[in-house]
Amino acid sequence: MHRKLSCFAFIILIIFSACSPNPKSKKLSDVTSLLDSLELVYAPDKRVTLWEVYTCSASGTINISGELDKNETISAITKIVEKRYPNVNISLKLLPENENVQIVNGLVINSVINLRSNPRHSAEIATQAVLGTPIRILKKEGGWYLVQAPNKYIAWVDAAAIIRKNQKEIDDYKHSKKIIYNKQYGFSYSKPDNKAQVVTDLVAGSILPVLKSNTNYWQVQYPDNRIAWVKKDEVLDANKIFNKQIDNKDLVETAMKFVGIPYLWGGTSSKAIDCSGLISTIYYMNGIILQRDASQQAKYGKAVTTTYNWRKLQPGDLLFFRRGDSATHPEIITHVAMYIGDTEFIHASGRVRINSIDSRRENFIPSYVNRFVKAIRVLGETDNEGIEQIRNNAFYNEIINKTK
Repeated sequence: MHRKLSCFAFIILIIFSACSPNPKSKKLSDVTSLLDSLELVYAPDKRVTLWEVYTCSASGTINISGELDKNETISAITKIVEKRYPNVNISLKLLPENENVQIVNGLVINSVINLRSNPRHSAEIATQAVLGTPIRILKKEGGWYLVQAPNKYIAWVDAAAIIRKNQKEIDDYKHSKKIIYNKQYGFSYSKPDNKAQVVTDLVAGSILPVLKSNTNYWQVQYPDNRIAWVKKDEVLDANKIFNKQIDNKDLVETAMKFVGIPYLWGGTSSKAIDCSGLISTIYYMNGIILQRDASQQAKYGKAVTTTYNWRKLQPGDLLFFRRGDSATHPEIITHVAMYIGDTEFIHASGRVRINSIDSRRENFIPSYVNRFVKAIRVLGETDNEGIEQIRNNAFYNEIINKTK
């Protein structure tokens, strides 16, 4: 995600900062060029790193202002700029303000929330998060939070969809027994009876702390303190997911729960989902956090093959496809699927469906032959930078009770 100031927003910024860009100033352009170079080093992917840095000039003084999410980045920028341009005024803010020690300071309170590219409901859905997901709130702007998810993705969310928590509240949440919803879709109820009033819907991956139980239901408490009942046969002990050792069979079994779910750009839930959202959710339900987008997922794992052939593949392997043919789009990866065995793969295209690599099968897609880039293997690669076990993730470490 790479957000840019609109012309109107830039004008407002100029008015309030008493700065005016000076395109004729070689020094200003030099400073801007230096920052562009530093951006490539410290924030090469805006989807997972906050970099909002701007330059302007006022009364002969060049000003650098902005917001970043890492103190070390601010220190590095300051040191480099001051060495080359000692008279530049630097005002960079660390986000979240006064909370850099608290990794998680918010929790998702709805079954699914939309994280958007900009703070407005008409903005593109960048990704989603499900109930109980630990979130890092970076800042608030009007009725919106800029947040970071456990996979490091940064986006905007309606403030009503999450609840801010202090460290003590996060610690209390951590030490509670938790369950994870394991069906594609379902509900929680006001009483231990599926004919009672629905409290909310639930999707695969929803996390809820347990208060007590009876024979068939768990009584649960939402992060915003709502109380509900959930069927025991529809959930798993959360630690079984958080500490799960993945295998091929379980990945395929999880994947099949999503067949038929409609496609949604930015979707990562069992209500509606996109191609990389499907893959990351399948792996999440098996104890692994992958990167969010197909182009990110393609960077990590063990290379298996660049030939569109099933003979070297194992169930769980990821297949990556480019936008068009190899001549015009050699390496622009836009689609991902998961191999499930017997020449077939599952992917989200229009809806979650199963297709074949074998040209003799009815569900073969001819256009995918020239679009294929490579296959990678995730199993056995969990020490990789972009393939993380949930129990080792910094965000989930803040909510996982490892003593239970």
